[in-house]
Amino acid sequence: MGGTQMHGPYAPFFEEDGVERCRGTDIDVRALVAGLPSGVKDGLRYREVPWSRFCGPYGTADEVPDHLDALRSDGEAADRGLRGLDSDLWHQGGTYAPAALAAPFLVRIAAGSARRRAEILWMLGATARRPHFGDGSRAGLLQTTSPGGMYDTHGYPAHWTVEAVRGVLAADASLLLPLLDDPVPEVRRASCYVLAAAATAPGISAALRDRLAVEDVPEVRASLVPAIAQRARDHHDPRSAAAWARTLWADPGRPAEIRVSAAVAWLALVDDPVPGALLEALADTVTGDVARVMDAVPWIRDVDAGGAGLSRCLVQMLGTDARDVLGIDAAPWPGGDPFA
Repeated sequence: MGGTQMHGPYAPFFEEDGVERCRGTDIDVRALVAGLPSGVKDGLRYREVPWSRFCGPYGTADEVPDHLDALRSDGEAADRGLRGLDSDLWHQGGTYAPAALAAPFLVRIAAGSARRRAEILWMLGATARRPHFGDGSRAGLLQTTSPGGMYDTHGYPAHWTVEAVRGVLAADASLLLPLLDDPVPEVRRASCYVLAAAATAPGISAALRDRLAVEDVPEVRASLVPAIAQRARDHHDPRSAAAWARTLWADPGRPAEIRVSAAVAWLALVDDPVPGALLEALADTVTGDVARVMDAVPWIRDVDAGGAGLSRCLVQMLGTDARDVLGIDAAPWPGGDPFA
């Protein structure tokens, strides 16, 4: 991922730094997905989609329909389907064009059956975002799309793919919103991550706030806060959301994981100087148990999936001030692309 050099199988379709040339054509995955007939999507007629027109990480995407067939099965076949989709849609933090074609079908498979629901939602959430590469900075934690063009390893505009997946999530929000009330906490947690990445759509922010008012599982509560913050950052007024987050982290009556999650969200919503009261709130609430809860929050897990996500995020956001929270000599945490 990255760069602006056109190469690979898409080279004949794009000029150097000239991706607008193909906007709206049959090579623009955004236009293709937006134009899929409802009967194709609702009937799971994914074999009618032109998969061969686009490439996954390892070549053509012709096997994706077989993986979707397997995913709708049981047992080992479904596991194989998930592994195959993971290989063909998303690789080393980057989203590939077939992910956008698969997204409307994955939404319907997840909505229609509880089997592998959480795993499907995690896949949708991952493919609807830019490569994060451990970026837990104030500017980067809630950033869904890249400010400039990004291209996959075949030279396709990866930002087009992310936009297309986000569009699918918005168009199909009515299928995803009920999953916020799923009886399985992991599904609710994944639903936060998916809905937060959707393009503009009515009702999502209100539904996330309504769920936060009744949610009693710490990992899910802590995931709802950045989901609400991300919606505000992308679609509304981040200042208003920052004021809301501040009321949460400043309230000693709130559960510790909500205060910590709200403090992180506040830091990601504004570039104001860090107030001493926030450092004090974090010092009072960041314990080993709370860190373990926070490391299950999707945004924090993206910073470090190995169980050090909260620490790494706070060091990136606070610099040496993190020592007041973590009790360590908080030198800047190594960052950047882990695959470099």
